[in-house]
Amino acid sequence: MKKKIFSLLLIIALIAIALTNFVKSKVEEGQKVDTSSTQVSTAKNDKGSGLEINQTAPDFQLKTLDDKKVKLSDYKGKIVILNFWATWCPPCKAEIPQMEKYYKKQAKDDGVEILAVNLTKADKDKAYIRDFVKSYEMTYPVLLDEDGEQQRQYEIVTIPTTFFIDKNGKIQKKVVGPMDQEMMSKTIAAIK
Repeated sequence: MKKKIFSLLLIIALIAIALTNFVKSKVEEGQKVDTSSTQVSTAKNDKGSGLEINQTAPDFQLKTLDDKKVKLSDYKGKIVILNFWATWCPPCKAEIPQMEKYYKKQAKDDGVEILAVNLTKADKDKAYIRDFVKSYEMTYPVLLDEDGEQQRQYEIVTIPTTFFIDKNGKIQKKVVGPMDQEMMSKTIAAIK
């Protein structure tokens, strides 16, 4: 029985490695990351605060890698791409260069801020995260969810998960899975 479980885990690990290498090679070749199966419904409702489309995103305060306190509500008046990720997540690693390209080329002109919430409780230590951010040349703010509170509050099960929040603080779209630069641009254009 133990051999069967071990064999199954080994096969799953090999598939995950193969998929990661495939996605990474596509990103490195400058090809788009296939995000067609990662989009979630954008149907609107008129409820108050919550995680549904057109609800006000729950506010929070987290620290950055430099120990500065950041609140989501500090960005009211800007469109926010709120991204939940971890250093060990292969789709997150594939998505980071795409987010960085968008951030450097378009975010300022679009009035957009990216807030990358690292699921620190499920990740390695702060020094490792800092080195990871440096090695991926991430210039957008990285926030640390050290106790897992935002992971629970935003009901994050799969990563990466991203919320697009409009200037009024309302959720306009939720994406589960990796995004590419084009998808971010189109989503922001639709929100404006």
